[in-house]
Amino acid sequence: MKNDLNLTDFLKDVFSSFDKKVENSGLVSICVEIPCIDLFQVYELLINKYPFSSFWEESDGISYIAFEKCKYVTLDGPKRFEVAKAFNSENFKNLINLTNESHNSALSKIIYLFSFSENLNNKNLPSDIPSLEAILPKILITKSDKNCWLRINGHVEGKSSLRTLIEEIWTIRNQVINSGSKLIKSSGLKTSFDSPYINDFSRSLETSKTDMKKLVNRGIQLVEKGILEKIVLANRIKIKLKNKFDLVEILKRFKKKQPNTCRYVWKRNSNDILFGASPEKLFSFSKPNLTLEALAGTISTNSNFNKLLKSTKDLKEHNYVTQYLIKSLEVLKITNFKKSDTKVNSFGDISHLQTIIFSKVENICPFELLKNLHPSPAVCGYPKNVALDWINTLESFPRGNYASPMGWVDSSGNASFLLAIRGARYVEENIEFTAGSGIVSGSVLEKEIDEIKLKFESILKQVFFVKSPR
Repeated sequence: MKNDLNLTDFLKDVFSSFDKKVENSGLVSICVEIPCIDLFQVYELLINKYPFSSFWEESDGISYIAFEKCKYVTLDGPKRFEVAKAFNSENFKNLINLTNESHNSALSKIIYLFSFSENLNNKNLPSDIPSLEAILPKILITKSDKNCWLRINGHVEGKSSLRTLIEEIWTIRNQVINSGSKLIKSSGLKTSFDSPYINDFSRSLETSKTDMKKLVNRGIQLVEKGILEKIVLANRIKIKLKNKFDLVEILKRFKKKQPNTCRYVWKRNSNDILFGASPEKLFSFSKPNLTLEALAGTISTNSNFNKLLKSTKDLKEHNYVTQYLIKSLEVLKITNFKKSDTKVNSFGDISHLQTIIFSKVENICPFELLKNLHPSPAVCGYPKNVALDWINTLESFPRGNYASPMGWVDSSGNASFLLAIRGARYVEENIEFTAGSGIVSGSVLEKEIDEIKLKFESILKQVFFVKSPR
């Protein structure tokens, strides 16, 4: 922790590095270590200052807050993973670090959000979500264990604009340090029903129940006829927000009630915010360790876990995901992997079958991994392309960012991506909730409907501060 660092010495060190590394102008990055901070408190401090922000917090791993765009690309067409790879390579090639990173976790990062699919064959349901959003943030605060770093990226033209950039990071540093490191308080957590929202949810669910049953029934028929082995079908409910939207309080509740998830936010602007608490990490790569996660098969946390471990239907659903991940690694010529035992892991009210796949690799392109892994049978189905076509045909809405990859890649090629599930999208004072279930042979209509309802409720009561309506 560099609490005793002074601006004069910091300016001197950065200017000296600039003289050695930069001719006169260029894309530069400046990093300073800061005392360990409460991410929620800092996010609350700065969230309204910048139109764009992103939040990523996990209990065991790297967490970050990002503000404003230094460099970015938005894509509405195909080849999103190729475009992301090119953006990644170009910007890290041009980015000149003027300070030394004392820790791998402090490295420069580019953050990414993809759509679930490119929807090229679904012209009747155009999405307002781009295929790709890739951003080198202007301001990045990173936390790992009890270490924190503040980074600023920007294009400079000579020492005058460099000094402006240094003064900006120094101002933010002082704001963050002075904000203190208070413990997260649970004030605002309510345990009573918020009746208007419960009523809105119940009405919306009842209205959509007929269509939901038709949808799930069609999925069951496709599996029974042998057209598909598995398909994941989703439903969407929209609820008008009557109170102020307090994003940070929702994130705090996610952390308290679902501590082993990854809390995530992608705030395009104050009227368009994707947020949630994902239980599913698609993959993480911290050289040389590559970790993939199979998560499928669902039960209420209040139930007997042995029931899930002995469920033929759920084990079958889970096995499709595990085998798909292994085949994806083999396509990338990664064969030296190990697989954990399948266990039940709890994420708040919901528990899932989970299998971890480990491998050691010298290097791997994160975007090649994404191209091969997404969408997995956990959120799509099997065979993948056939399931994807049926999802686009049967679902009455474009998925957008639901079940899509979100994550980061650093300047050394380390990366981490989750699937944006167990969340919602705030749009123009409405909140859209999306949840789905996996259908395989042995699926029963009412049980699949109950699973979708359980997933809706798990998010609803964190957003609207309520107990389960059950």
